[in-house]
Amino acid sequence: MARKPRQESPDAIFHVYSRGNYRKAIFADPGARKSFLISMHEVTLRSGWHLYTYAVMPNHFHLMLRTPRANLARGMHLLLAGFAGRFNGLREEHGHVFQGRYHAKRMPSGMAAGRLFDYINLNHVRKGLRTVDELALDDLSGVYCLCVPSSRGETRLGEALERFIGYPDTPEGWANYNAHLKKVCLEDPEAKVFEADWTHEEIVEVQQLDRRPGGAAEQSSLSIAEVAALEERHSQDIYDRLLREYGRTQQQVDREHGIAPWKLEFAVKMFRLTTVSVPWIVRRLNAGSVSHFVKCLRTGAIPY
Repeated sequence: MARKPRQESPDAIFHVYSRGNYRKAIFADPGARKSFLISMHEVTLRSGWHLYTYAVMPNHFHLMLRTPRANLARGMHLLLAGFAGRFNGLREEHGHVFQGRYHAKRMPSGMAAGRLFDYINLNHVRKGLRTVDELALDDLSGVYCLCVPSSRGETRLGEALERFIGYPDTPEGWANYNAHLKKVCLEDPEAKVFEADWTHEEIVEVQQLDRRPGGAAEQSSLSIAEVAALEERHSQDIYDRLLREYGRTQQQVDREHGIAPWKLEFAVKMFRLTTVSVPWIVRRLNAGSVSHFVKCLRTGAIPY
């Protein structure tokens, strides 16, 4: 039976998580941890995600994010496939790194976003891996990025702190949030209250949506065609902007068949800023064979 397509929404906040295959501690190795963080930051930029926080555990990870381009499935494919390639490459292995499909739970509308923010940030503490004070020293916790702004990359920890918790994105605000996390952990040490409230709000939301004309799915998600159109529009906008920066028109590109150094450089920029595939960019750049283009990207002076 075919898998049910993911529900995509540009407005919803998602709790996304995935576990290592066979419950292996895939992030025990420093190289694996670094590779995942690099992949996470790269995909956040490519997908245009609003990544509010994260927690990388020994054998799984948690993300809190919003997808303005409704491209959760595409972005997660890039994240998991990209990390798997790096992970297997380090070990000269093959096969799946993560266990089945990733999980993506849409935050119920009746749930305060700050509670999910706290829940993910407290994962290391509730599992006995870190104290609250140690979170700011561990780059596997989103709290580290909050307290070390130079490490944030494309993440939005400061924005989340101000919007969802109400503290300013300043050293004083970070200290207040540290005290806030200690209080939350003391009041709900195993997150049982949080999980019960989340389940309750999910049930309430489903009941409310089912009573609306069209049903829950039609009211809360974009169609596959609408999702594809959003992503295509973004990719084309970036492509057109880069063409202008390179001082070229599409008519000139259409007359210049084959691979050129500027096309390789152009493609690398597209891959950093969009989720386009190699065939997509090869067609646009009139660059000939896809396989030859990939070989040039991987072996040329410009990194892929």
